Amino acid sequence: MNKIRWKLTSPTIHLLITTCTCLLLSLPCQAQIDYFSSISGLENLLRTEEYLLQSFREYVRASKQHLQTLESELHRIEMEYAQAARNAENYLTNPVNVYRLMKRLTNDWTIYEERVQSDEAAQTFLRQMNEYRETLSFPSTEDFRASAAALARLQETYHLDTTQIAGGFLNGVKYGTSMTWQDCFVLGKQLFHLEEYNHTKMWLKESMQRLSREPYYRDPHTFDYVEDVAKSLLNLGDLETALKLSDDVLSLDPTRSTAKYVKNTILTPVGERKPTLTTNPSYYHQTEEFETYKKVCRGEITASPTQLRPLRCRYETNNHPYRLIAPLKLEEHSLDPLVVTFHDFIDDTKIATIKYMAEPRMQRSTVRDVVTLSKATDFRISKNAWLGYQEHDYMLGMLRDLHDITGLDVTRCEKLQVANYGLGGHYEPHWDFYLDTERMPEGLGNRIATAIFYLSEVEQGGATAFPNLKFAIKPKKGNVLFWYNLHRTLEGDYRTRHAACPVLKGSKWSEYIGSLLLLWLLYAGQNFK
Repeated sequence: MNKIRWKLTSPTIHLLITTCTCLLLSLPCQAQIDYFSSISGLENLLRTEEYLLQSFREYVRASKQHLQTLESELHRIEMEYAQAARNAENYLTNPVNVYRLMKRLTNDWTIYEERVQSDEAAQTFLRQMNEYRETLSFPSTEDFRASAAALARLQETYHLDTTQIAGGFLNGVKYGTSMTWQDCFVLGKQLFHLEEYNHTKMWLKESMQRLSREPYYRDPHTFDYVEDVAKSLLNLGDLETALKLSDDVLSLDPTRSTAKYVKNTILTPVGERKPTLTTNPSYYHQTEEFETYKKVCRGEITASPTQLRPLRCRYETNNHPYRLIAPLKLEEHSLDPLVVTFHDFIDDTKIATIKYMAEPRMQRSTVRDVVTLSKATDFRISKNAWLGYQEHDYMLGMLRDLHDITGLDVTRCEKLQVANYGLGGHYEPHWDFYLDTERMPEGLGNRIATAIFYLSEVEQGGATAFPNLKFAIKPKKGNVLFWYNLHRTLEGDYRTRHAACPVLKGSKWSEYIGSLLLLWLLYAGQNFK
């Protein structure tokens, strides 16, 4: 893709970048929809940009003689959209592409509106933009914030290199186009406001490295941004880079006050200088367990040969008459506690039907809270829907098949939960059983077992991790992951603490990323196998 030539000038560069924060306050906020928590709604945002492109293209053509500078920007967006249109599924499941899409829709397009107000053709364009804001889907400020936080989460969990991400690579695989220095700069400033200071430093430095390769790097109009980064890096403790940036600016303009301040502050001896801003993660995120969880997600920790030696793959019938002629393929992951996968348990037709039923009911997933009982939280980023088994024969058949193979009484279970994980979607380590037995469903009892029906495969990330058992199960469409949550004494088995690793690269709704049917079997006089 050709790089943008921001020769338009300083006001253009300044306007497009520095208005990002204030625009977030004025954009229409669709509180009822959050696009970041599920892949399923992102196609609407891409469709919005299709309409915006069409209107913008018409305006540029009508004003071409005195708006030649806009043509390069149009070309850049058209190239980006063309790549997405060729394979929307692949495009929308790249977290960098999603972030940049949200950035354009929350920041760049509003700037284009302002820049054409004085043109004769502007009225048509502005009228269309106003109509689009009333009728089309736009991300909210929370979506934009969460997309930045998701990139930081993915980078932290999977140890992704900043330069690689900015270059369109995820874990060494090229998925999309490179980010511009402006993309990196705005992301760095967002992460600063999110107090993700370690990642702030990385992205601001990457922004400057990319800016330095642009022909207008030594243009005085870029000095404000270079000084901004230098001062931020000073506060973040990267004195070497801050000093280099300040020297670069002062070599071209010795009168720049901010650059002089940064340089003098660094060179003035005041003893050992410490960063004035540091990231303060939550207590749990600093624990050994959470670090183990991330290592399991990355595949750095796996089951030992001793753990694997007694495990087998076999055909399972449970002595059920039907399964004697149609056994299920069973893979053991752990014998104590029992964790197994039933392969090819649910077919594509059933999967498509269940997703079709769940789609209109999808809402932001919540977790139980002592005060509110249920609330949305960054601990869990996804959307879900609850389906009654009686709503379709397919779901009743799934219960019957699960009974046949496990022997459990499936008449006592909660509704089926269909979940879809969005941009960097995850669910941090947790137990499925109730820690507080007083809050269990009345008359049903605790969750004796869990069955996860995988409705799609995930290209990268999205595994179900068991940090205490030191293994992770990668989703495979049609499979069912099954385990017992309770000991035979009916006490919770704390070894079954598990998590949904962040989805790094997956598919849109049609593949139902990181999606699963969560079926909890409740104890109420049940017998363990």
